[in-house]
Order: sequence, then C-alpha cells, then structure tokens
Amino acid sequence: MKSSGRCLLLALCAATLAASAQPGNDNFANRTIIRGKQVALTNSLAGATSEAGEPLILGVSTGQTCWWTWTAPSNGIVTLSAGGTAFNPLLAVYTGTDLADLSLIASNNYVSCYTNCGCHWLVRDHTTFHVAAGEAYQIGVDSALVTTAAIGLLSNLNGGPFLYYGPVWTTNVLPGGPMHLELKLAPAPRNDDLSHAIKISGSRLQTRVSNAGATTQPGEPSHLGNPGGSSVWYSWIAPASGRVTISTNPIAAYAPPSTGSGSGSVTIIITPIGPTDCGADTEQTPLPAFFPVFAAYTGASIGTLVPAGCLPLSLDAFPHAVCFDAVKGQTYRIAVDGNLGTTGETWLCLALTKPASNDSFQQRIKLHGIYATATSYNAGATHQAGEPAAAEGSLGKTVWWSWTAPISGPVSIDLHGSDYSFPVAVYTGTALPNLQLWDADFGGVTFEAVAGETYQIAVSDAEGLTGAITLKLQGPVVEAALLRTITSSSKTALLRFQAIAGETLLLLGSNDGSNWQNLQTALARGSSVDFLVHPAPTPAGPFYQAIVLDRAFH
Repeated sequence: MKSSGRCLLLALCAATLAASAQPGNDNFANRTIIRGKQVALTNSLAGATSEAGEPLILGVSTGQTCWWTWTAPSNGIVTLSAGGTAFNPLLAVYTGTDLADLSLIASNNYVSCYTNCGCHWLVRDHTTFHVAAGEAYQIGVDSALVTTAAIGLLSNLNGGPFLYYGPVWTTNVLPGGPMHLELKLAPAPRNDDLSHAIKISGSRLQTRVSNAGATTQPGEPSHLGNPGGSSVWYSWIAPASGRVTISTNPIAAYAPPSTGSGSGSVTIIITPIGPTDCGADTEQTPLPAFFPVFAAYTGASIGTLVPAGCLPLSLDAFPHAVCFDAVKGQTYRIAVDGNLGTTGETWLCLALTKPASNDSFQQRIKLHGIYATATSYNAGATHQAGEPAAAEGSLGKTVWWSWTAPISGPVSIDLHGSDYSFPVAVYTGTALPNLQLWDADFGGVTFEAVAGETYQIAVSDAEGLTGAITLKLQGPVVEAALLRTITSSSKTALLRFQAIAGETLLLLGSNDGSNWQNLQTALARGSSVDFLVHPAPTPAGPFYQAIVLDRAFH
C-alpha cells in the first residue's frame, strides 16, 4: 500500500464525514447493546468517525467505526455476518471493556496475492468465533479499504500521473452508508465438556455426531496435534482387550464462503494502459475444510488425561481413522474435534478387534508345501514375554506361522496385499527362549531353506500400525525324475516318477509346454509315485511333469 495514497483517501473521507451526523454508536463508550442468540439489525456508517485509541487493522480499516456489545448467554460458536450498500463492511470482534485493553479475536479480512502485482486486502461477508458464557464481546464495524491489483497510471495524486504497478484501492465508496448486521449463536452441545461425555457401548457401534457450537476447555490437549478447538466427548468401556479403530466415511470439504464485493465509483482514479495482466490471484489463508479429528484417552478429567496411543491408520478405505490398543474394563474418553476448529456432522464408527488365533507363538499356524498362502491380522495382537523384536520400532504385536521345508533351496515370503509393509522375521528353534534369527525384512523376506528344517515366521506391527495380513510363501521348485511311461492305449498312460517315501508330488499338465496347470497330487509310500493320465503324452503334446510339493518328516 502507498502511504501517500492512504493519506489522500483518509483526507477525502474526513472532508465528507464532516458534513454527516455521527451515528449514535459511533464512539466505543456509546456502543449499542444487543442480546439474544439470533440478532438481525440495520444501521448506517454514514458520518461515523474514529476516536483516539480506537484499534485499526492496518491497511484495511478506514476509521469509520460503529460499535456494538454482546454478552454470550452460553458457550458456543458465533457466526457474525454483515453487508453494506455500496461498501464492504469490515468486521472486528474484541474482548475487553475499554479501548485500551481490547484484544482482537476475529475479523473478516484476508490477504490475496497476484502472481505479478503483489498482495491485496479483501473481506468476506462473515466471520466466526468461539464464545464463553458470560463473556462480553465488542463488535466494531468499519468501512474496509478493499483493494485489488492493476497496472496503470495514477492521476489526482501529487499533481500528475505516474506508472503504478501493484495493489490499489478501487472498490470501496466512502463514506459507508446503510448496512445490516446479523449474529447467530450455535450453543455448545451437551457433551462439549469432558465431564458431560456421552456414554457409548459395544464392540462394534456406529453413531452420528456433530460438533456444531463446540468449544475447547482450558487445558484441553490438541488432539493428534491438530489445533482444533471444537471438541465433543464420548465415554466408552472396553468390553474386551484388543485393537480399536475409530473411523468415518469421507467428509466433503466445506465450500469457502463467497467474498463480499463493493460497487460504485472509485476513490482513486485509474487510467489503464492496455490490458491488465496481474496473473493468478490466490488467497493466502483460505478457510479450512472440515474433517473429523479423533483421539482417545484414559483419565477422568482434563487435567488427568493420558493419551491412549492413537495412531492415524493412513488407509484409503478409512480416511481420518485412528487406532489404539484397549484393555478390557478400561474406560476411554473419546474426543471428536474438527480440523483447525471447524465444525460439522459425521459418523463415529468404533470397532474392537480381538487378537487372532495365531497371536501367541504356541498357537502358530502350520503352513505346508512349496507354495502356501495365508491370511490373518495382527490387529489386537499382543507381545509375549520373551518374544523377539521383529524390527526396530515394532511394538511386538506379532502373529505366528510355522513351515517345514520339504526340500532345500531359496524361499520367498511376500506380504503384498497386506494393509502395511509389515516386518517379517524368520527364525529356527522350537520355543521363544531358543529362537535364532534366520532373516528379517519389511514387506517380505527371502532366505535359503534346508530340507527338513522347521522355520518360525513372525509378522509384526509397522511401528504400532496393525491390520490385515496376506502372506504368500514360495519355496524351491524341484522336478521329479520320470522313471517310466506305460501306455495302455492311445488315450491313457501311467507315468511313474522317482520319489522319496513321505514326499507329496504334484502333477502338472500343459498343451503347449509353456502354460502349466495343476492336475493331481499323490503321496509317495515307496521310492516312486504313479499318475494315470488321459490323454497320453505324445511328442506334440500334451506334456506332463511332476514336482516335489511337500514332504512329511518323522
């Protein structure tokens, strides 16, 4: 902003105001008292002035201020709206009882910046702010210096034109005239304070929640690090130990309010030179979108709250969801806040998951064969005494499998399709105290197996995050030697393959020698396995082969 332009503007304003009568609430001491939860009134800024000590928002206020005072009948959130005839009202809300100690808590002005012409001031048609019961709020309405940007010649300034590149006052007509003001209070809901938390129950529940009008208590923490300020509270007793997920369906972002725009003649005359190109205009502090912020605590009062260890799930299927470990019989205080203090209505979906059956090492699930798939989850899993850590940062929420290698060779374990890239560890040993780490990695692992060796497979949490697990194990593929082909007819043949007693062979078939299908399995009771096939193999196909699928060790 150019200081000389502002001086000229205020001088023009003062000359005009001198001819108008002052409104009755022009001075702070004569501010108009308004009462109620919903108030609509009309007024005029024509003839309004500024007084000594009156606060001004630098670069936006003109000093044409009228004053109101309102005392909140309850805690809640106020929406203050204003509109003017041929001017843009600047709203400013303060706490304090005299001009000397006023503290600004809300305003409707904001900054927008062009790519090429710098930044400028604009005002919205409303502002919102939290209120406390019994607190007095001083409302000042001014005629804003709304600005825009242009490239042009300035005239009527210091006697001659000159090139100006940047923001200029172009949209407000002074002095301010008729205006309307509207105040709406959304009272705080009954579960606004922790002491009035609503009780919910069950291991799987869904309830509609709203934080409209909600406030924050003194000493209340920022939930999950988000400086909300509009929280409501719920109380839940865990019916069992396990992992708790609090989630909701996606919440559509609030559309930003439309900005007020003035009309009428300009205060400073601009003579454009050619087309103006200031580039893109970007609001610097757009209104935040609402989304719910969930958090859980133990403790009976704000001063004794202890975080329950909530972690954001960061899964596309559960936006804004969090999880934490619950202990049976423990009471948890659940806060539902809004992003940066925003408010809205959403679902609170709570699900308690008990540990999977293979949570403990003693209950590990046996896998068989050179190719095995398994699904499970480590949600709700617990850490056993003496259980080794699968990876750094893991909390030991581990589930277990056991696999005996039918033959020696390379083995891969892949967790692709699981909720997270969980750490996988492979051990040898038959009890927790004597486990020896064979290999470990995130999202999967590869290792050299020894035929007959039993391997213990642990899938743990990813730095506390747990969820669904999909496990695929691929062992070495070893082809069994074909000993004999006995053809009984042109359509049927008996294929005899070499084997070791206790081995399971898998017969594969193919019509082209490239694409193979599983046909049948057979257990070797001696040194060979027979398969009866139809049609019989020929040099042109079909083709058959057998591989070692599994082996029983005694």
